[in-house]
Amino acid sequence: MTSAQTSPAQDSAADGPILAVQDLSVVYEPVGASPTHAVREVSLEVSRGEFVGLVGESGSGKSTLGFAITGLASAPARIEGGRILFGGRDIATMDHESLRAQRQGGFAMVLQSGMNALNPVRTIRKHFHDIFAAHGHVPRARRDDRAAELVGKVSLGPDVLDRYPDQLSGGMRQRVTIALALSLEPQLMVFDEPTTALDVLVQHAVMDTIRELQASEGFTAILISHDLGVVLESAHRVLVMHDGRIVEDASSTDILTRPQHEYTRMLLSHYADPRAEVVSLPGLEDRAVLPADRADGESERTRAPGPSAASAASAGPELRVRGVSKAYAPPRRGLPPVRAVQDVSFTLAPGGATALVGQSGSGKSTLAKLITGIERPTEGRIEIGDVSVGDLPRRRLRDLRRTVQMVFQDPYAALNPLSTVEYTLSRAVANLTDVRRDGVRRRVRELLETVGLTPVEQYLTKLPHQLSGGQRQRVVIARALACDPRVIIADEPVSMLDVSLRAGVLSLLRELRETTGVSLLYITHDLLSARLVTDEIIVLHEGRIAEDGPTAQVMRAPRDEYTIRLLDAIPDPRRALSA
Repeated sequence: MTSAQTSPAQDSAADGPILAVQDLSVVYEPVGASPTHAVREVSLEVSRGEFVGLVGESGSGKSTLGFAITGLASAPARIEGGRILFGGRDIATMDHESLRAQRQGGFAMVLQSGMNALNPVRTIRKHFHDIFAAHGHVPRARRDDRAAELVGKVSLGPDVLDRYPDQLSGGMRQRVTIALALSLEPQLMVFDEPTTALDVLVQHAVMDTIRELQASEGFTAILISHDLGVVLESAHRVLVMHDGRIVEDASSTDILTRPQHEYTRMLLSHYADPRAEVVSLPGLEDRAVLPADRADGESERTRAPGPSAASAASAGPELRVRGVSKAYAPPRRGLPPVRAVQDVSFTLAPGGATALVGQSGSGKSTLAKLITGIERPTEGRIEIGDVSVGDLPRRRLRDLRRTVQMVFQDPYAALNPLSTVEYTLSRAVANLTDVRRDGVRRRVRELLETVGLTPVEQYLTKLPHQLSGGQRQRVVIARALACDPRVIIADEPVSMLDVSLRAGVLSLLRELRETTGVSLLYITHDLLSARLVTDEIIVLHEGRIAEDGPTAQVMRAPRDEYTIRLLDAIPDPRRALSA
Protein backbone atom coordinates (compact mmCIF):
# COMPACT_ATOMS: atom_id res chain seq x y z
CA MET A 1 0.00 0.00 0.00
CA THR A 2 1.45 3.38 -1.01
CA SER A 3 1.34 6.47 1.17
CA ALA A 4 -1.41 7.88 -1.05
CA GLN A 5 -3.67 4.90 -0.36
CA THR A 6 -5.57 4.55 2.88
CA SER A 7 -7.86 1.84 4.15
CA PRO A 8 -11.19 2.67 5.84
CA ALA A 9 -9.57 1.90 9.21
CA GLN A 10 -6.70 4.26 8.55
CA ASP A 11 -9.09 7.11 7.80
CA SER A 12 -10.10 7.12 11.47
CA ALA A 13 -8.39 9.14 14.15
CA ALA A 14 -5.13 7.64 15.33
CA ASP A 15 -5.36 8.73 18.93
CA GLY A 16 -8.18 6.47 20.23
CA PRO A 17 -8.10 2.71 20.88
CA ILE A 18 -7.81 0.66 17.74
CA LEU A 19 -10.43 -1.76 19.10
CA ALA A 20 -13.27 -1.18 21.56
CA VAL A 21 -15.67 -3.99 22.45
CA GLN A 22 -18.74 -2.83 24.36
CA ASP A 23 -21.09 -5.22 26.18
CA LEU A 24 -20.66 -7.91 23.52
CA SER A 25 -22.71 -11.11 23.81
CA VAL A 26 -22.53 -14.03 21.36
CA VAL A 27 -24.90 -17.00 21.42
CA TYR A 28 -24.79 -20.30 19.52
CA GLU A 29 -28.23 -21.43 18.30
CA PRO A 30 -27.84 -24.84 16.64
CA VAL A 31 -30.92 -26.37 15.06
CA GLY A 32 -32.64 -28.76 17.42
CA ALA A 33 -30.51 -27.87 20.45
CA SER A 34 -30.64 -25.39 23.29
CA PRO A 35 -28.81 -22.09 22.75
CA THR A 36 -25.38 -21.67 24.35
CA HIS A 37 -24.14 -18.27 25.49
CA ALA A 38 -20.42 -18.32 24.61
CA VAL A 39 -19.61 -14.64 25.23
CA ARG A 40 -21.43 -12.70 27.94
CA GLU A 41 -21.43 -8.88 28.06
CA VAL A 42 -17.70 -8.54 27.37
CA SER A 43 -16.15 -5.08 27.24
CA LEU A 44 -12.50 -4.31 26.48
CA GLU A 45 -10.24 -1.81 24.75
CA VAL A 46 -6.99 -2.41 22.90
CA SER A 47 -4.60 0.46 22.17
CA ARG A 48 -2.53 0.82 19.02
CA GLY A 49 0.72 -1.12 19.17
CA GLU A 50 -0.30 -3.25 22.16
CA PHE A 51 0.39 -6.97 22.40
CA VAL A 52 -2.57 -8.35 24.35
CA GLY A 53 -3.04 -11.94 25.49
CA LEU A 54 -6.48 -13.54 25.79
CA VAL A 55 -6.23 -16.71 27.83
CA GLY A 56 -8.72 -19.31 29.01
CA GLU A 57 -9.50 -23.00 28.77
CA SER A 58 -11.61 -24.75 26.15
CA GLY A 59 -15.17 -23.46 26.23
CA SER A 60 -14.26 -20.17 27.88
CA GLY A 61 -15.40 -18.20 24.82
CA LYS A 62 -12.01 -16.82 23.80
CA SER A 63 -12.02 -18.10 20.20
CA THR A 64 -15.65 -17.04 19.74
CA LEU A 65 -14.64 -13.56 20.87
CA GLY A 66 -11.75 -13.60 18.39
CA PHE A 67 -14.03 -14.60 15.51
CA ALA A 68 -16.52 -11.87 16.46
CA ILE A 69 -13.77 -9.22 16.63
CA THR A 70 -12.63 -10.06 13.09
CA GLY A 71 -16.13 -10.36 11.63
CA LEU A 72 -15.86 -14.12 11.12
CA ALA A 73 -18.65 -15.23 13.46
CA SER A 74 -21.20 -17.18 11.44
CA ALA A 75 -24.21 -19.43 12.01
CA PRO A 76 -25.01 -21.01 14.35
CA ALA A 77 -23.21 -18.16 16.19
CA ARG A 78 -25.10 -14.89 16.46
CA ILE A 79 -24.09 -11.56 17.98
CA GLU A 80 -26.86 -11.06 20.49
CA GLY A 81 -25.90 -7.59 21.63
CA GLY A 82 -23.16 -5.04 22.02
CA ARG A 83 -20.77 -3.28 19.65
CA ILE A 84 -17.34 -3.99 18.14
CA LEU A 85 -15.69 -0.71 17.21
CA PHE A 86 -12.63 -0.95 14.99
CA GLY A 87 -11.20 2.46 14.20
CA GLY A 88 -14.51 3.93 15.40
CA ARG A 89 -16.71 1.84 13.05
CA ASP A 90 -19.01 -0.93 14.31
CA ILE A 91 -18.05 -4.07 12.40
CA ALA A 92 -20.88 -6.04 14.02
CA THR A 93 -23.34 -4.25 11.73
CA MET A 94 -21.31 -4.37 8.49
CA ASP A 95 -22.36 -6.43 5.47
CA HIS A 96 -20.01 -8.85 3.71
CA GLU A 97 -18.60 -6.38 1.19
CA SER A 98 -17.97 -3.71 3.82
CA LEU A 99 -16.15 -6.26 5.98
CA ARG A 100 -13.94 -7.31 3.08
CA ALA A 101 -13.00 -3.70 2.42
CA GLN A 102 -12.30 -3.21 6.13
CA ARG A 103 -9.97 -6.21 6.30
CA GLN A 104 -7.54 -4.88 3.71
CA GLY A 105 -5.34 -2.63 5.80
CA GLY A 106 -7.58 -3.24 8.80
CA PHE A 107 -7.55 -6.57 10.61
CA ALA A 108 -6.70 -10.22 9.99
CA MET A 109 -6.90 -13.50 11.86
CA VAL A 110 -4.43 -16.41 11.98
CA LEU A 111 -6.40 -19.59 12.60
CA GLN A 112 -5.48 -22.41 14.95
CA SER A 113 -4.55 -25.24 12.59
CA GLY A 114 -2.30 -24.42 9.67
CA MET A 115 -3.42 -27.56 7.83
CA ASN A 116 -7.12 -26.78 8.19
CA ALA A 117 -6.62 -23.12 7.26
CA LEU A 118 -5.01 -23.96 3.89
CA ASN A 119 -6.57 -25.49 0.78
CA PRO A 120 -4.85 -28.87 0.32
CA VAL A 121 -5.20 -28.85 -3.51
CA ARG A 122 -3.71 -25.38 -4.12
CA THR A 123 -0.06 -24.39 -3.89
CA ILE A 124 1.03 -21.71 -1.44
CA ARG A 125 1.61 -19.35 -4.36
CA LYS A 126 -2.05 -19.69 -5.42
CA HIS A 127 -3.17 -18.92 -1.86
CA PHE A 128 -1.40 -15.57 -2.10
CA HIS A 129 -2.75 -14.90 -5.57
CA ASP A 130 -6.30 -15.56 -4.35
CA ILE A 131 -5.94 -12.92 -1.62
CA PHE A 132 -4.31 -10.38 -3.94
CA ALA A 133 -7.07 -10.89 -6.53
CA ALA A 134 -9.88 -10.65 -3.97
CA HIS A 135 -8.66 -7.37 -2.50
CA GLY A 136 -6.97 -5.88 -5.56
CA HIS A 137 -4.20 -4.20 -3.58
CA VAL A 138 -1.26 -5.87 -5.38
CA PRO A 139 -0.86 -5.47 -9.17
CA ARG A 140 -0.76 -8.73 -11.11
CA ALA A 141 2.82 -8.14 -12.25
CA ARG A 142 4.05 -7.82 -8.64
CA ARG A 143 2.15 -10.72 -7.06
CA ASP A 144 4.94 -13.29 -7.23
CA ASP A 145 7.50 -10.85 -5.87
CA ARG A 146 5.17 -9.76 -3.08
CA ALA A 147 4.43 -13.40 -2.14
CA ALA A 148 8.17 -14.16 -1.96
CA GLU A 149 8.69 -11.06 0.16
CA LEU A 150 5.95 -12.09 2.60
CA VAL A 151 7.18 -15.66 3.13
CA GLY A 152 10.63 -14.17 3.66
CA LYS A 153 9.23 -12.11 6.52
CA VAL A 154 8.35 -15.37 8.33
CA SER A 155 11.79 -16.92 7.64
CA LEU A 156 10.73 -19.17 4.75
CA GLY A 157 12.40 -19.43 1.37
CA PRO A 158 10.59 -18.69 -1.91
CA ASP A 159 10.66 -22.41 -2.78
CA VAL A 160 7.69 -23.00 -0.43
CA LEU A 161 5.46 -21.07 -2.84
CA ASP A 162 5.33 -24.03 -5.23
CA ARG A 163 4.59 -26.60 -2.54
CA TYR A 164 1.25 -27.90 -1.33
CA PRO A 165 0.26 -27.66 2.36
CA ASP A 166 0.87 -31.39 3.01
CA GLN A 167 4.47 -30.97 1.82
CA LEU A 168 5.21 -28.54 4.68
CA SER A 169 5.86 -29.25 8.35
CA GLY A 170 3.42 -28.02 10.98
CA GLY A 171 5.60 -25.07 11.87
CA MET A 172 6.05 -24.11 8.21
CA ARG A 173 2.30 -24.25 7.61
CA GLN A 174 1.70 -21.98 10.58
CA ARG A 175 4.28 -19.50 9.26
CA VAL A 176 2.52 -19.53 5.88
CA THR A 177 -0.82 -18.65 7.51
CA ILE A 178 0.89 -15.74 9.27
CA ALA A 179 2.36 -14.55 5.97
CA LEU A 180 -1.07 -14.79 4.31
CA ALA A 181 -2.56 -12.65 7.07
CA LEU A 182 0.29 -10.15 6.65
CA SER A 183 -0.57 -9.84 2.96
CA LEU A 184 -3.55 -7.69 3.97
CA GLU A 185 -1.18 -5.23 5.67
CA PRO A 186 -3.36 -5.22 8.80
CA GLN A 187 -3.27 -2.83 11.71
CA LEU A 188 -4.67 -5.54 14.02
CA MET A 189 -3.78 -9.23 13.93
CA VAL A 190 -5.61 -11.83 15.99
CA PHE A 191 -3.72 -15.10 16.54
CA ASP A 192 -6.01 -17.96 17.56
CA GLU A 193 -3.95 -20.69 19.28
CA PRO A 194 -1.10 -20.36 16.73
CA THR A 195 1.13 -22.89 18.54
CA THR A 196 -1.39 -25.59 19.47
CA ALA A 197 -0.22 -29.11 18.48
CA LEU A 198 3.31 -27.84 17.74
CA ASP A 199 6.24 -29.22 19.70
CA VAL A 200 8.05 -26.90 22.10
CA LEU A 201 10.92 -26.01 19.76
CA VAL A 202 8.65 -25.16 16.82
CA GLN A 203 6.26 -23.38 19.19
CA HIS A 204 9.12 -21.26 20.51
CA ALA A 205 10.26 -20.39 16.98
CA VAL A 206 6.75 -19.43 15.84
CA MET A 207 6.27 -17.15 18.85
CA ASP A 208 9.66 -15.54 18.18
CA THR A 209 8.49 -14.85 14.63
CA ILE A 210 5.24 -13.28 15.84
CA ARG A 211 7.05 -11.04 18.32
CA GLU A 212 9.60 -9.93 15.73
CA LEU A 213 6.89 -9.20 13.17
CA GLN A 214 4.86 -7.20 15.66
CA ALA A 215 7.90 -5.06 16.39
CA SER A 216 8.94 -4.60 12.76
CA GLU A 217 5.52 -4.24 11.13
CA GLY A 218 3.96 -2.22 13.94
CA PHE A 219 0.60 -3.99 14.06
CA THR A 220 -1.48 -4.46 17.19
CA ALA A 221 -1.61 -8.11 18.30
CA ILE A 222 -4.15 -10.19 20.21
CA LEU A 223 -2.84 -13.65 21.11
CA ILE A 224 -5.56 -16.17 22.01
CA SER A 225 -4.28 -19.24 23.86
CA HIS A 226 -5.08 -21.76 26.56
CA ASP A 227 -1.39 -21.71 27.50
CA LEU A 228 -0.76 -18.97 30.05
CA GLY A 229 3.00 -19.56 29.83
CA VAL A 230 3.04 -18.72 26.10
CA VAL A 231 0.89 -15.64 26.68
CA LEU A 232 2.92 -14.24 29.58
CA GLU A 233 6.19 -14.59 27.68
CA SER A 234 4.85 -12.43 24.83
CA ALA A 235 2.01 -10.13 25.90
CA HIS A 236 2.20 -6.74 27.61
CA ARG A 237 -1.28 -7.23 29.04
CA VAL A 238 -3.41 -10.29 29.71
CA LEU A 239 -7.17 -10.79 29.67
CA VAL A 240 -8.32 -13.94 31.48
CA MET A 241 -11.59 -15.37 30.18
CA HIS A 242 -13.81 -17.88 31.98
CA ASP A 243 -17.36 -19.00 31.24
CA GLY A 244 -17.81 -16.31 28.58
CA ARG A 245 -16.67 -13.39 30.73
CA ILE A 246 -13.44 -11.44 31.25
CA VAL A 247 -12.62 -12.22 34.88
CA GLU A 248 -9.27 -10.42 35.02
CA ASP A 249 -7.53 -7.72 32.98
CA ALA A 250 -4.03 -6.73 34.10
CA SER A 251 -0.42 -6.38 33.02
CA SER A 252 1.57 -9.58 32.55
CA THR A 253 3.61 -8.77 35.65
CA ASP A 254 0.52 -8.26 37.80
CA ILE A 255 -1.09 -11.45 36.50
CA LEU A 256 2.01 -13.36 37.45
CA THR A 257 2.80 -11.75 40.81
CA ARG A 258 -0.59 -10.49 42.02
CA PRO A 259 -3.38 -12.55 40.40
CA GLN A 260 -6.74 -11.44 41.73
CA HIS A 261 -9.20 -14.02 40.47
CA GLU A 262 -9.32 -17.61 41.70
CA TYR A 263 -9.43 -18.92 38.12
CA THR A 264 -6.21 -17.07 37.24
CA ARG A 265 -4.50 -18.53 40.28
CA MET A 266 -5.65 -22.00 39.24
CA LEU A 267 -4.15 -21.59 35.76
CA LEU A 268 -0.83 -20.45 37.23
CA SER A 269 -0.73 -23.38 39.65
CA HIS A 270 -0.46 -25.86 36.76
CA TYR A 271 3.00 -24.70 35.69
CA ALA A 272 6.29 -25.92 37.08
CA ASP A 273 9.91 -26.15 36.00
CA PRO A 274 10.84 -29.79 35.24
CA ARG A 275 14.42 -28.91 36.21
CA ALA A 276 13.43 -28.07 39.78
CA GLU A 277 14.54 -30.27 42.66
CA VAL A 278 10.94 -31.16 43.50
CA VAL A 279 8.14 -30.85 40.95
CA SER A 280 4.42 -31.01 41.68
CA LEU A 281 1.09 -29.96 40.18
CA PRO A 282 -2.29 -29.79 41.93
CA GLY A 283 -3.26 -33.39 42.60
CA LEU A 284 0.02 -34.74 41.24
CA GLU A 285 3.02 -34.64 43.54
CA ASP A 286 6.58 -35.63 42.77
CA ARG A 287 7.20 -38.84 44.73
CA ALA A 288 10.93 -38.79 44.23
CA VAL A 289 13.50 -38.99 46.96
CA LEU A 290 16.28 -36.54 46.18
CA PRO A 291 19.40 -37.13 48.26
CA ALA A 292 22.23 -34.66 48.51
CA ASP A 293 24.30 -34.08 45.38
CA ARG A 294 27.26 -36.35 44.86
CA ALA A 295 30.75 -35.00 44.99
CA ASP A 296 31.06 -35.16 41.20
CA GLY A 297 28.18 -32.74 40.82
CA GLU A 298 25.58 -35.23 39.60
CA SER A 299 22.44 -35.92 41.57
CA GLU A 300 21.51 -39.47 42.39
CA ARG A 301 17.79 -40.06 42.27
CA THR A 302 15.54 -42.80 43.48
CA ARG A 303 11.80 -42.93 43.11
CA ALA A 304 9.25 -44.10 45.58
CA PRO A 305 8.32 -47.67 44.65
CA GLY A 306 6.33 -47.90 41.42
CA PRO A 307 4.17 -51.04 41.26
CA SER A 308 2.91 -52.49 44.52
CA ALA A 309 4.14 -55.88 45.63
CA ALA A 310 0.96 -57.54 44.37
CA SER A 311 1.02 -55.82 41.01
CA ALA A 312 4.74 -56.44 40.59
CA ALA A 313 4.10 -60.15 40.97
CA SER A 314 1.71 -59.99 38.00
CA ALA A 315 3.89 -57.65 35.95
CA GLY A 316 4.17 -58.49 32.29
CA PRO A 317 7.06 -59.24 29.96
CA GLU A 318 10.09 -57.12 29.36
CA LEU A 319 10.10 -54.93 26.23
CA ARG A 320 13.46 -54.95 24.43
CA VAL A 321 14.31 -52.73 21.48
CA ARG A 322 17.65 -53.72 19.94
CA GLY A 323 19.40 -51.74 17.18
CA VAL A 324 16.13 -50.78 15.53
CA SER A 325 16.09 -48.63 12.39
CA LYS A 326 13.25 -47.68 10.07
CA ALA A 327 13.67 -46.15 6.62
CA TYR A 328 10.91 -45.03 4.27
CA ALA A 329 11.02 -44.68 0.51
CA PRO A 330 12.07 -41.20 -0.63
CA PRO A 331 9.22 -38.76 -1.42
CA ARG A 332 10.65 -38.16 -4.92
CA ARG A 333 12.93 -40.04 -7.27
CA GLY A 334 16.58 -39.18 -6.84
CA LEU A 335 16.30 -38.39 -3.12
CA PRO A 336 17.76 -40.62 -0.35
CA PRO A 337 15.47 -42.74 1.86
CA VAL A 338 13.88 -41.04 4.85
CA ARG A 339 15.47 -42.50 7.98
CA ALA A 340 12.86 -42.03 10.70
CA VAL A 341 14.58 -44.20 13.34
CA GLN A 342 18.30 -45.00 13.44
CA ASP A 343 19.92 -47.68 15.63
CA VAL A 344 17.70 -47.23 18.70
CA SER A 345 18.10 -49.59 21.67
CA PHE A 346 16.43 -49.56 25.07
CA THR A 347 14.65 -51.79 27.58
CA LEU A 348 11.34 -51.22 29.33
CA ALA A 349 11.32 -53.34 32.48
CA PRO A 350 8.12 -55.02 33.70
CA GLY A 351 6.12 -52.42 35.62
CA GLY A 352 8.50 -49.66 34.56
CA ALA A 353 7.74 -46.24 33.06
CA THR A 354 9.93 -44.76 30.33
CA ALA A 355 9.44 -41.51 28.42
CA LEU A 356 10.29 -41.03 24.76
CA VAL A 357 10.67 -37.28 24.23
CA GLY A 358 11.62 -35.17 21.26
CA GLN A 359 10.21 -32.71 18.79
CA SER A 360 7.97 -33.61 15.85
CA GLY A 361 9.85 -35.81 13.39
CA SER A 362 12.23 -37.18 15.99
CA GLY A 363 10.94 -40.75 15.52
CA LYS A 364 8.77 -41.15 18.62
CA SER A 365 5.53 -42.17 16.93
CA THR A 366 7.38 -44.32 14.39
CA LEU A 367 8.84 -46.33 17.27
CA ALA A 368 5.33 -46.78 18.68
CA LYS A 369 4.14 -48.19 15.34
CA LEU A 370 7.09 -50.57 15.25
CA ILE A 371 6.51 -51.82 18.82
CA THR A 372 2.81 -52.44 18.18
CA GLY A 373 3.47 -54.25 14.90
CA ILE A 374 1.71 -51.65 12.76
CA GLU A 375 4.97 -51.35 10.82
CA ARG A 376 8.06 -53.51 10.67
CA PRO A 377 11.63 -52.32 11.31
CA THR A 378 14.11 -52.10 8.47
CA GLU A 379 16.83 -53.34 10.83
CA GLY A 380 17.01 -54.64 14.39
CA ARG A 381 14.64 -56.55 16.66
CA ILE A 382 11.76 -55.70 18.99
CA GLU A 383 10.95 -58.36 21.58
CA ILE A 384 8.14 -58.48 24.11
CA GLY A 385 8.99 -61.36 26.39
CA ASP A 386 9.95 -64.19 24.06
CA VAL A 387 7.95 -62.81 21.10
CA SER A 388 9.76 -61.06 18.23
CA VAL A 389 7.24 -58.46 17.06
CA GLY A 390 8.79 -57.94 13.64
CA ASP A 391 8.59 -61.68 12.86
CA LEU A 392 4.90 -62.08 13.73
CA PRO A 393 2.62 -62.93 10.80
CA ARG A 394 -0.28 -60.52 10.39
CA ARG A 395 -2.81 -63.05 11.68
CA ARG A 396 -1.01 -63.21 15.03
CA LEU A 397 -0.95 -59.45 15.62
CA ARG A 398 -4.36 -59.81 17.26
CA ASP A 399 -2.69 -61.77 20.06
CA LEU A 400 -0.11 -58.99 20.42
CA ARG A 401 -2.95 -56.49 20.95
CA ARG A 402 -3.85 -58.33 24.14
CA THR A 403 -0.38 -57.60 25.47
CA VAL A 404 0.28 -54.10 24.08
CA GLN A 405 -2.30 -51.33 23.82
CA MET A 406 -2.12 -47.68 22.78
CA VAL A 407 -3.64 -44.51 24.19
CA PHE A 408 -3.87 -42.04 21.34
CA GLN A 409 -3.13 -38.35 21.28
CA ASP A 410 -6.49 -36.93 20.24
CA PRO A 411 -9.42 -38.08 22.40
CA TYR A 412 -11.79 -36.34 19.98
CA ALA A 413 -10.66 -38.41 16.98
CA ALA A 414 -10.00 -41.68 18.87
CA LEU A 415 -13.68 -42.38 19.63
CA ASN A 416 -16.53 -43.09 17.23
CA PRO A 417 -18.85 -40.08 17.58
CA LEU A 418 -21.92 -42.30 17.01
CA SER A 419 -21.08 -44.93 19.67
CA THR A 420 -21.97 -44.67 23.34
CA VAL A 421 -19.34 -45.19 26.00
CA GLU A 422 -20.85 -48.56 26.86
CA TYR A 423 -20.80 -49.77 23.25
CA THR A 424 -17.23 -48.57 22.68
CA LEU A 425 -15.93 -50.41 25.72
CA SER A 426 -18.06 -53.51 25.23
CA ARG A 427 -16.68 -54.00 21.70
CA ALA A 428 -13.12 -53.85 23.03
CA VAL A 429 -13.95 -56.40 25.73
CA ALA A 430 -15.71 -58.74 23.29
CA ASN A 431 -13.02 -58.52 20.61
CA LEU A 432 -9.93 -58.87 22.80
CA THR A 433 -11.00 -61.08 25.72
CA ASP A 434 -12.94 -64.29 26.32
CA VAL A 435 -15.60 -62.50 28.38
CA ARG A 436 -19.13 -62.87 27.00
CA ARG A 437 -22.74 -61.84 27.68
CA ASP A 438 -23.38 -60.48 31.18
CA GLY A 439 -19.68 -60.54 31.91
CA VAL A 440 -19.09 -57.91 29.23
CA ARG A 441 -21.37 -55.42 30.98
CA ARG A 442 -19.72 -56.14 34.34
CA ARG A 443 -16.28 -55.63 32.79
CA VAL A 444 -17.36 -52.31 31.23
CA ARG A 445 -18.49 -51.09 34.66
CA GLU A 446 -15.19 -52.19 36.19
CA LEU A 447 -13.25 -50.28 33.53
CA LEU A 448 -15.20 -47.06 34.11
CA GLU A 449 -14.61 -47.35 37.85
CA THR A 450 -10.90 -47.98 37.24
CA VAL A 451 -10.50 -44.74 35.27
CA GLY A 452 -12.56 -42.72 37.74
CA LEU A 453 -15.73 -42.20 35.68
CA THR A 454 -18.23 -42.65 38.48
CA PRO A 455 -21.09 -43.03 39.13
CA VAL A 456 -20.91 -45.40 36.18
CA GLU A 457 -24.58 -44.98 35.24
CA GLN A 458 -23.97 -41.36 34.27
CA TYR A 459 -21.49 -42.33 31.55
CA LEU A 460 -22.71 -45.59 30.01
CA THR A 461 -25.17 -44.00 27.57
CA LYS A 462 -23.21 -40.84 26.75
CA LEU A 463 -21.78 -40.07 23.33
CA PRO A 464 -18.25 -38.60 22.99
CA HIS A 465 -19.49 -35.05 22.33
CA GLN A 466 -21.32 -35.14 25.66
CA LEU A 467 -18.05 -35.63 27.54
CA SER A 468 -15.29 -33.18 28.41
CA GLY A 469 -11.83 -33.64 26.91
CA GLY A 470 -10.53 -35.20 30.11
CA GLN A 471 -13.48 -37.59 30.33
CA ARG A 472 -12.99 -38.64 26.69
CA GLN A 473 -9.33 -39.41 27.34
CA ARG A 474 -10.33 -41.52 30.34
CA VAL A 475 -12.65 -43.52 28.07
CA VAL A 476 -9.75 -44.03 25.64
CA ILE A 477 -7.61 -45.30 28.53
CA ALA A 478 -10.43 -47.58 29.71
CA ARG A 479 -10.67 -49.08 26.22
CA ALA A 480 -6.91 -49.74 26.24
CA LEU A 481 -7.30 -51.53 29.60
CA ALA A 482 -10.15 -53.75 28.36
CA CYS A 483 -7.88 -56.72 27.63
CA ASP A 484 -5.71 -56.23 30.72
CA PRO A 485 -2.56 -55.40 28.69
CA ARG A 486 0.91 -55.67 30.13
CA VAL A 487 2.33 -52.69 28.19
CA ILE A 488 0.60 -49.39 27.47
CA ILE A 489 2.01 -46.98 24.91
CA ALA A 490 0.61 -43.52 25.63
CA ASP A 491 1.20 -41.28 22.60
CA GLU A 492 0.94 -37.62 23.68
CA PRO A 493 -2.08 -38.44 25.90
CA VAL A 494 -2.47 -34.94 27.39
CA SER A 495 -1.30 -32.64 24.58
CA MET A 496 -4.89 -31.88 23.49
CA LEU A 497 -6.16 -31.19 27.02
CA ASP A 498 -6.44 -28.02 29.08
CA VAL A 499 -3.92 -27.60 31.89
CA SER A 500 -6.53 -28.24 34.59
CA LEU A 501 -7.36 -31.64 33.03
CA ARG A 502 -3.81 -32.84 32.39
CA ALA A 503 -2.91 -33.55 36.01
CA GLY A 504 -5.93 -35.83 36.40
CA VAL A 505 -5.02 -37.97 33.39
CA LEU A 506 -1.35 -38.12 34.39
CA SER A 507 -2.30 -39.12 37.91
CA LEU A 508 -4.52 -41.87 36.50
CA LEU A 509 -1.68 -43.27 34.38
CA ARG A 510 0.62 -43.34 37.38
CA GLU A 511 -2.00 -44.99 39.59
CA LEU A 512 -2.69 -47.67 36.97
CA ARG A 513 0.97 -48.50 36.83
CA GLU A 514 1.18 -48.76 40.62
CA THR A 515 -1.98 -50.85 41.07
CA THR A 516 -1.83 -53.16 38.04
CA GLY A 517 1.89 -53.44 37.31
CA VAL A 518 1.38 -52.40 33.68
CA SER A 519 4.48 -51.04 31.94
CA LEU A 520 4.20 -47.54 30.48
CA LEU A 521 5.97 -46.16 27.42
CA TYR A 522 5.09 -42.48 27.53
CA ILE A 523 5.60 -40.58 24.26
CA THR A 524 5.60 -36.81 24.57
CA HIS A 525 7.29 -33.51 23.78
CA ASP A 526 6.15 -32.24 27.21
CA LEU A 527 9.10 -32.68 29.55
CA LEU A 528 7.13 -31.57 32.61
CA SER A 529 4.64 -34.43 32.32
CA ALA A 530 7.48 -36.85 31.59
CA ARG A 531 9.16 -35.78 34.84
CA LEU A 532 6.00 -36.52 36.82
CA VAL A 533 5.03 -39.96 35.50
CA THR A 534 8.22 -41.74 34.38
CA ASP A 535 11.38 -43.15 35.94
CA GLU A 536 13.57 -43.23 32.83
CA ILE A 537 13.75 -40.92 29.85
CA ILE A 538 15.04 -41.29 26.29
CA VAL A 539 15.59 -38.10 24.29
CA LEU A 540 15.24 -38.69 20.54
CA HIS A 541 16.65 -36.35 17.93
CA GLU A 542 16.46 -37.02 14.19
CA GLY A 543 15.74 -40.68 14.85
CA ARG A 544 18.69 -41.27 17.18
CA ILE A 545 19.01 -41.35 20.96
CA ALA A 546 20.59 -38.05 21.99
CA GLU A 547 20.51 -38.77 25.73
CA ASP A 548 18.97 -41.19 28.18
CA GLY A 549 18.98 -41.96 31.89
CA PRO A 550 16.92 -41.45 35.06
CA THR A 551 14.28 -38.79 34.31
CA ALA A 552 15.13 -36.31 37.05
CA GLN A 553 18.86 -36.64 36.46
CA VAL A 554 18.51 -35.90 32.74
CA MET A 555 16.18 -32.97 33.48
CA ARG A 556 18.35 -31.41 36.15
CA ALA A 557 21.74 -32.03 34.54
CA PRO A 558 21.29 -32.49 30.79
CA ARG A 559 24.45 -33.28 28.86
CA ASP A 560 23.25 -33.03 25.28
CA GLU A 561 22.73 -29.64 23.62
CA TYR A 562 19.43 -30.81 22.13
CA THR A 563 18.04 -31.72 25.56
CA ILE A 564 19.04 -28.28 26.83
CA ARG A 565 17.21 -26.66 23.90
CA LEU A 566 14.06 -28.66 24.67
CA LEU A 567 14.16 -27.57 28.31
CA ASP A 568 14.81 -23.93 27.47
CA ALA A 569 11.87 -23.85 25.02
CA ILE A 570 9.27 -24.90 27.62
CA PRO A 571 6.81 -22.03 28.24
CA ASP A 572 7.29 -20.78 31.78
CA PRO A 573 5.18 -17.89 33.14
CA ARG A 574 7.88 -16.99 35.64
CA ARG A 575 10.35 -16.39 32.82
CA ALA A 576 8.31 -13.29 31.94
CA LEU A 577 9.52 -11.60 35.13
CA SER A 578 13.16 -11.82 34.11
CA ALA A 579 12.56 -11.02 30.44
